[in-house]
Amino acid sequence: MRIPPRPPVGHLIAYEYLWLSQRKVREDGAKVYPTAIVMAKDDAGPVPLAYVLGISHRPPEKGERALEVPLRLKRHLGLDDEPSWIYTDQLNVFAWPGPDLRPAERLSSLPGAKGGCVIAALPTDWFQEVKDHLMESYRLKMVKPVPRTA
Repeated sequence: MRIPPRPPVGHLIAYEYLWLSQRKVREDGAKVYPTAIVMAKDDAGPVPLAYVLGISHRPPEKGERALEVPLRLKRHLGLDDEPSWIYTDQLNVFAWPGPDLRPAERLSSLPGAKGGCVIAALPTDWFQEVKDHLMESYRLKMVKPVPRTA
């Protein structure tokens, strides 16, 4: 599987995302989710850290922060047509490349997704909306990191 040498910020990847609700009962993600890389940090050690947000079909519950992923965008990314949300109140942090990266063709029908973990780049305007929502979650002190492999 092709893996970029650095986390491709602004891209969607296939990743075994570990939700906050699962953290106390498991160390790995229960399944593969489309996951947005929102930030990378190079000065934290010998390898870069990736900061990622998970996308789920589960609608947010009261007190959770998430943005609905537009159907048109899901189709553009080769994802299914079921309603989905990107959660901005929790994020996984892991050393890149981590053992939980998975083949993108598990989630996307895009030809470019074959053979690697990267699904595609997110449109700039929607990625900015996600980052703004994440920053608002941070200002509200609602962002909870879920550390993964170091």
